[in-house]
Amino acid sequence: ADFAAWLCRQCDLAEVAALLPDRTFMLMGDSVMEQFYNALQCQLRREGLEKPPDQAFRRFITQNEPLWKMGKRKMPPKLPQQASSGMRMLFARAINYQPEDLAAALQTANVIVLNWGLHYHNMTQYRIDLHTAFEQLNRHASVRGNIVLFMETGAQHFRQDDSRGFGRLRASAGSWEMRDPSTDKHCACSPIEDFGVNRQNGVLHAVLATGLYPSVQVLPFYELTRPRWRWHFGNCTHRPSGWNKDTCCDCSHFCYSPAMWRAHLAQVMSRLVA
Repeated sequence: ADFAAWLCRQCDLAEVAALLPDRTFMLMGDSVMEQFYNALQCQLRREGLEKPPDQAFRRFITQNEPLWKMGKRKMPPKLPQQASSGMRMLFARAINYQPEDLAAALQTANVIVLNWGLHYHNMTQYRIDLHTAFEQLNRHASVRGNIVLFMETGAQHFRQDDSRGFGRLRASAGSWEMRDPSTDKHCACSPIEDFGVNRQNGVLHAVLATGLYPSVQVLPFYELTRPRWRWHFGNCTHRPSGWNKDTCCDCSHFCYSPAMWRAHLAQVMSRLVA
């Protein structure tokens, strides 16, 4: 049982949907953000809120498609969902700041939750991109009815038999691929260590501390994920196509826990009503 998450305040998606009637709620980010979106999709059905996207919503997506075709991925947001309150939901994949993709998102959604941190390794570039993006996001969030939440990057964990995460460095040098797989231990993710894995959040908070972007809010995520090192795919699943947990130790993505995502949704809700 997910006792840690149950100790946090929980929120039903119905509370968010009631607050955003006839508005478009978009999540934008990497595969961890998509996990959050998938959890919302599941919650929509579990709570009996799901209704088929109506013609107006589908027409809206089609009308905005040319904007997204100008971006890096050349595709519109996916996984459209609609709630009985009229709230519309979309997910857009983005791992870093792309001007055209962000411009399309601002034209598409009223409420945007986004994060790009995990895929940035150059913190100087991350700071530059945040300042550039936050100028646009702050203008968007300053309009009545619009909200922008920038989600913290989740905590990073590493496989237990990998000394302080150096396996990632070995992998980049090619030595990991050249190892003898028969010597692999069973996958187990370890508690977080002081390995510079929270640099992105330091940059994020420093940028917002300038006071230049008062309408952009931080959505906490790091502390929710930091103690969850036993809840990664590597600990609870076998990967498909023969990629078992001995050769693919995933300590980044999270096993599904309704309590975890309902706790995260409570943080979203508290900022929507602020």
